[in-house]
Amino acid sequence: MNNPRPQIKYSHSTLTDRLLGPSNNFAAAGPAELPWSCAIYSVVNWLVAFADVEGIQIMCLKVLPYLLEDENQRTIAQRAGLTDLVLRSMLLFPSSVALHTASFHTLVLLARPLGGREGMLFHVAMLNTSGILCSKSGIAVMLDSMKRFADYEVLQAMACWSLVNIALIPAQKKVLVSLGGISAAANAMMKHPLNPDVQFRALFSLINLVIPSNSQLDNIPADAQIMDTGVQSERELLDESVLQISNLVVLAMRNFCSSEAILNRACLVLHNLSLNEEYHRTLLFTPHCYQMLEWCIANYRNDNVLQQSAGGTLQRLQLSLASDDMLRSHFAETMRSQEFSGSAHS
Repeated sequence: MNNPRPQIKYSHSTLTDRLLGPSNNFAAAGPAELPWSCAIYSVVNWLVAFADVEGIQIMCLKVLPYLLEDENQRTIAQRAGLTDLVLRSMLLFPSSVALHTASFHTLVLLARPLGGREGMLFHVAMLNTSGILCSKSGIAVMLDSMKRFADYEVLQAMACWSLVNIALIPAQKKVLVSLGGISAAANAMMKHPLNPDVQFRALFSLINLVIPSNSQLDNIPADAQIMDTGVQSERELLDESVLQISNLVVLAMRNFCSSEAILNRACLVLHNLSLNEEYHRTLLFTPHCYQMLEWCIANYRNDNVLQQSAGGTLQRLQLSLASDDMLRSHFAETMRSQEFSGSAHS
């Protein structure tokens, strides 16, 4: 007796259905089912075969996030060179907002750490992890898109979301900061101060971006590092941006004082800035920064992460004040001159 053949499991293909399904001219539809294991390869083939057709590129890109939620499909996509195809599409259609927004959504998933999720903080295990971008040109394409489409809040939110995952890999993070990643996130926050998605995701990306990673990169093999991209170091770039960042973070906290998620991320950014004692003066004299940290601790007692990050920041600032009489006097005078309420709109 022969063993029965194992049945192939098929999954419905949204992409194939839209490309080969019934149209106005033809009533009969083409085959719209394909093996789940072939899904990524099928989309890659469409991206390559119709590289000059904007509509098909957008259609493929909009389908990909659903596939890439599956870790096996994400691994296949990375091996198949999908990242390069997405970046190529962004270059071939530089004026398409829809295509670039869909591209960033795909990059969000492609850059998600295997076994992880968005919003992870850096840890030592990531030091030897390879990212999806093997050269600085890919990050340059992403940042150029953010600059050219600065007025489009949906694109900016998705782009900042992709930066969250890109920054988890130290070698990628170094290039991202060197090419202007901190400024890109800050510009998104400035352009869209009242959009909660932009603020949340930009703050999320800044959590890791504001910590120089030079010491982390010392432990990475030379052949795994991306070539240095400029004269200015991460620290120098952060020095130039710290005042702007601290003001934008506090503004976001005041504009969204009822959003625990935004306040949580904002406190983490301030916490990471406070790890550098040279930034304490900036934080102390950023309008309402100190008061906002106290307000968060008083009003969100059940958020342990917020309590620890805001509390740790205040402790560091207080130590600086305790050790400098002139700084303490100046700070007390500044506090008396500021009227404060939790909301920027009060």
